Amino acid sequence: MNGHCPECGAPLEGKTECREYLNEMIKWDFEDFTGVGKIHHLTVLSYNLQHPNLYSSKGLQNAIESLTEYMQNPMDYTAHGTRDREKLASDIRDWKITGTAEDHGAYATKPEWKMLASDVVAGGLVHYVENVKKWSQSVLEVLQE
Repeated sequence: MNGHCPECGAPLEGKTECREYLNEMIKWDFEDFTGVGKIHHLTVLSYNLQHPNLYSSKGLQNAIESLTEYMQNPMDYTAHGTRDREKLASDIRDWKITGTAEDHGAYATKPEWKMLASDVVAGGLVHYVENVKKWSQSVLEVLQE
């Protein structure tokens, strides 16, 4: 299938949906979780922030805060996960993270993304960690504009 993702604009060359790019990156993460998997949280945050309807409105705001915090103060995956569990555990928060038909994240104006999941996958596994970091930084820069 050709065309582009209606939400982020990624080219769908040979793909039926943009999520296939995310699935490929997650596969890389779990093939080598102690190596490339250490940036799994950045992969998921960046992808989901470019597809804001995956989040609730509060979930979207939390994700932006989480990416901002990480990019300002990088931490390993374990520390990031521990922080999120303490902050986002379902017995602590009174709101949904995931978007629903009634409450889903959206931006006031559609962002013009400088880098997409398709770009990260196109760089291959050899450049995956480096490209996820660049992608995450570019997502944050666009959101801060």
